[in-house]
Amino acid sequence: MVRLKYRYFLTSLHYLDSGPDLQLTSEILQNAIYNSIEENYGEFGLGHVLGRIKITYLALLSGTVLIRVPADFEKQSRVSLSSLVVVNSKRCVLNVIHVGGTIRSCQKQLVKHNVNSLHRQMLDTQDVREREHIKDVLEQTLLEIRNLAVS
Repeated sequence: MVRLKYRYFLTSLHYLDSGPDLQLTSEILQNAIYNSIEENYGEFGLGHVLGRIKITYLALLSGTVLIRVPADFEKQSRVSLSSLVVVNSKRCVLNVIHVGGTIRSCQKQLVKHNVNSLHRQMLDTQDVREREHIKDVLEQTLLEIRNLAVS
């Protein structure tokens, strides 16, 4: 028996024309990915991954998406995700943040990504109150990360 290996793509979904699409479901996003794979690699590429791609996590407000793909179709999946421009009739961009072999590695990378974006947001903010609030949230987050690493 052969063990199936998967890769996990941690991605961020950004809409170009509007805010987050609250009607989006994992099935709609999965079908959009299948359509992108079919456009790039035809029926053979689609047949190779059909039923093997899974949306593991979807956060609509933050735009964070975790996608499981077959390891032997990793490069083709990355190309198809990058060329995805329309989801649920709305223009969007799907950025790949991290590719990992486990969900845990993607979770760690997501925390790092969120801390970095909070830090950038704090530096870009002109309002003193907002900057202090972001600084407090950032310090609390870093403290929680250290506590998780110790235990």
